[in-house]
Amino acid sequence: MRFTSIVLPTDFSEHADRAAAVGLDLAARDGAKVLALHVLPMADLVVGEYPVVMVEDLQGELMKDAEQRMAAWAAKQSVPVETLVVWGNPALDICRIAGEKGADLIVTATHGRSGLAHLFMGSVAERVVRHAPCSVLVVRGRSNS
Repeated sequence: MRFTSIVLPTDFSEHADRAAAVGLDLAARDGAKVLALHVLPMADLVVGEYPVVMVEDLQGELMKDAEQRMAAWAAKQSVPVETLVVWGNPALDICRIAGEKGADLIVTATHGRSGLAHLFMGSVAERVVRHAPCSVLVVRGRSNS
């Protein structure tokens, strides 16, 4: 199977880096376009007595930091990489953006959580697999066994 457009979601973890390496290898092989995507989760910020301006400043700083990290990472790659940082729901926005960009593959990582961690945190990778508009390659983290 040949791919023309690959989305590489990242949370800047080692797991995501391993998945990105797989996606970049596929992109190099096929001459595919690559979009590296980071979704900043729209967590319910405890605003309390802080002015909205302070919250907006914090969001702006987080966005700027993520954009700089993405640009630095993309500059080191052997294939051209477009980057995008957005605020939202990671699983839903990965799928939405993949659809908007006409991607034919999403290469994502799984952290391999189990038990209570999986129950409470769920899996972005699982939700992406369920809702993606295209094929999804899930790259497992290293096994401890």
